[in-house]
Amino acid sequence: MNIEEKVKGILSELSGQKSVEVDATLQGDLAFDSILMVTMLVQIEDVFGIELDESDMNPFELNTVQSVISMVNRYFCNESD
Repeated sequence: MNIEEKVKGILSELSGQKSVEVDATLQGDLAFDSILMVTMLVQIEDVFGIELDESDMNPFELNTVQSVISMVNRYFCNESD
């Protein structure tokens, strides 16, 4: 399972939506509130075994499913640094 599928699985579970598209908005389409946003970030850390930087926890920058996927991808693209 790749990063996109895992992220979409987390978001699907939290939102109760069977299908989550990459262009869906977290707050509008998936009805995420601040508590679900925090829960999502904790689950991402657990599932991917990463510790998110504080700068990545800004809910104004994480507004679509694609933005969450891109954030997680950055942690794996920079592993050799």
